[in-house]
Amino acid sequence: MNATDENRGAFDITEGVDTDHAFCSVPTDKRKSYFSLTVVWTGYVFVITSMMVGGGLAAGLTFRQILAVSIIGNLFLGVIATLVSYISSREGLSFALLTRYSFGLKGSRIASFFVPAVNLGWYIIQAATYGHYIALIFGLGDFGEALCMMASAILMGVFAFVGMNAITILGYVSIPAIVFLSIATSIRATEVAGGFQNILNHVPAAPISLGIGVTAVIGTWILSTSTCIADIMRYAKTPGGAIASALTGLILGNTLMIVCGALASIAVNDSDLPAVLLSMGLLIPSFILMTTNIFTTNAANLYSNSLNLANSFRVNRRKMIIVILVIAALVTLVKPYRIGALFAFLDTLGNVVPPLAGIIIADAFLVRKLDFPALDAHAFRNWNPAAFVTWLAALVLSFAVPFELPALVSLVASIILYPICNRFLGGEIAGAAKGDNHGKI
Repeated sequence: MNATDENRGAFDITEGVDTDHAFCSVPTDKRKSYFSLTVVWTGYVFVITSMMVGGGLAAGLTFRQILAVSIIGNLFLGVIATLVSYISSREGLSFALLTRYSFGLKGSRIASFFVPAVNLGWYIIQAATYGHYIALIFGLGDFGEALCMMASAILMGVFAFVGMNAITILGYVSIPAIVFLSIATSIRATEVAGGFQNILNHVPAAPISLGIGVTAVIGTWILSTSTCIADIMRYAKTPGGAIASALTGLILGNTLMIVCGALASIAVNDSDLPAVLLSMGLLIPSFILMTTNIFTTNAANLYSNSLNLANSFRVNRRKMIIVILVIAALVTLVKPYRIGALFAFLDTLGNVVPPLAGIIIADAFLVRKLDFPALDAHAFRNWNPAAFVTWLAALVLSFAVPFELPALVSLVASIILYPICNRFLGGEIAGAAKGDNHGKI
């Protein structure tokens, strides 16, 4: 069977219906406006873990430094988001389908499996955080907390199970509440701290470098801006709308979350965000904030995961969601909401994920020069070793180069190395015609 046959068989795999376009380009009549996409993407970006990162940064940086690293980190993320959004919206393809061009048909299964494997960590951290928060409110103890965390992981999958339309509706309902409550929380934190001047006078207990701070900010969204954003922006009517939507969410949304978390942490000198919000007497507001914040992000998170795993295992997207939810519910029992585990996770993401985006960007702009053959008319090769060699080399360089921003090192290295490796390892430069023998599997 050749690659084209396998692409065509996607509709058999999904039982005759590909309503979320897991195996094909999004048709033009299904594209969405800037406002609609911004609602979904901003709801994704409004995540409680970004507030937790802000709280963690407060232990090592002054407030002015937190503002600086937030802006620098989000600008870096914005560049990646712009390039990936342009490619995905122009072609109408998810991240998993884009990797077929750069990694090969079988190679894309590895790349698209790695993303949900890591992304699942985000889902679990946020579900566990919400369960921990509910247990704190009602004083449920360890056993009650375990039940709350598992239930959270399962309930958050409902919107992803339904699909993109359900996530959009959730965003319309949640985002106004999140914006209002985040600002209200910041104002309350300033009052608790005794005024904004005391916030500015904050002295961190365990100072860290600005480079470490920027890396932490980049780590909050490097995975999504490199990969998951494609799954949303493929619905954009125009590449310009996709880029504007991506930047709105990152520059405004993520910065707001980090600063809000930092203010709350500075005010009460604690980095456990659920405990911080409750200690400020914000029971009802914090409940609404935590619920809307985490549900919007985890719904989009799980939706992206299901698309990637459907590509990896060639199974129905909804069946994959059920499997993911069972795994997530069980892993929440290790209490991954603890801040130390979160920062270790972010540090890993900051090194490993950027080359994925770099390879896709280099393949699109430098190798193919935006000349993508149609998905159903292209005989994909099975493997492109250039992509994997580039990924490994960029990762090694991110650790070897003595620079405080390893994410920048690995991203730039992958963009430079991929065209070179592609040339010398026999990668594709232009799309092969349907039926070429390298598409056989």
